[in-house]
Amino acid sequence: MPNPLSLSDAADLIDVSIQQIWLKGSEKESKLYEQYFNVETGVTDYYMKDSSLTGLGYAGRIVENAAITAASPVQGFDRTYTQVQFGVILSFTKLMWFFGIKKRNLENVTEEARKACTDLRELRCADRLDQSYNSSYSANDISGNYAISTTGGDALALISASHTREDGGTAWSNRVTDGTTVNMDFEYDALKAASRTAALITNPLGKPMNVNLDTFVCSRGFAVHHRALEILGALNRGFIPGSADRDSGAVGANSGAVHAYKIVALPWITTNTLYWWMFDSSMKGSRYGLQYKESQGIELEGPNIVFKTGEIQYKSTVMFDLGHNDPRNIVGSRNTNAT
Repeated sequence: MPNPLSLSDAADLIDVSIQQIWLKGSEKESKLYEQYFNVETGVTDYYMKDSSLTGLGYAGRIVENAAITAASPVQGFDRTYTQVQFGVILSFTKLMWFFGIKKRNLENVTEEARKACTDLRELRCADRLDQSYNSSYSANDISGNYAISTTGGDALALISASHTREDGGTAWSNRVTDGTTVNMDFEYDALKAASRTAALITNPLGKPMNVNLDTFVCSRGFAVHHRALEILGALNRGFIPGSADRDSGAVGANSGAVHAYKIVALPWITTNTLYWWMFDSSMKGSRYGLQYKESQGIELEGPNIVFKTGEIQYKSTVMFDLGHNDPRNIVGSRNTNAT
């Protein structure tokens, strides 16, 4: 990528035989990540750490004249978020800016620096689902390769069959299973299995939780997305897809018995396009699920003029970190029917 952009790098801009030149830049700024991340802005610390303290288990019976049985809370896991700066600089020679960019009314190309940060943010957030079975992965951007850890407070990946319980009790799983098949491909039976998986998730002391899955997340445009539109769309209308049965009408959205399912389809999930996830949006907050911690929103700065050369510079930066501590509001499947 030329830096700064010079006349020889984009000769069409000064070619008088070309009447129109279009800017085909990035899509409109997207904020899809806000639909599956808990977003916290205005962070003022380089490091942020969260932890938790459990409540108590169940109360016990007290026989006549007996002392009440004591119980104590349990400390939960902690998770540290470290702010990372991302950015890009866009520059032009003075001649390119004067005779090319301004002459062709392409000054809005400078907004591409901001959009580069927007797209990177969406990509890094989607990576946490794309890599949800891994404890780390190698990321790549224009600055090169670097390793990113994806573990939560229990030092495990977002989706795991053996999440550690805070009190040392039986581990819990958020991998979709019907009790026999693990990582089910998305069909009607897998939707039921996802609800079963969520129902078996316990709190830090082993008590049942009220996890109600209402949001489906997948890669946009692939087979899982299409099937989700068919299955969840039909259920939202009180029908069973591919069947003349109307059993779901008794519990469908039209009956008022349950809420409708929402689908979040992400174009940035490009590696594991068959993976799918479901979560309880009512639990999307600082306690559970994916977290986005931002100390500086996306800022576009410029123009800066280099005195010696007249080079015109614009830059855009953003600072954030993301991850999770407790993933009890989300379940996932690799769609492989593998154990």
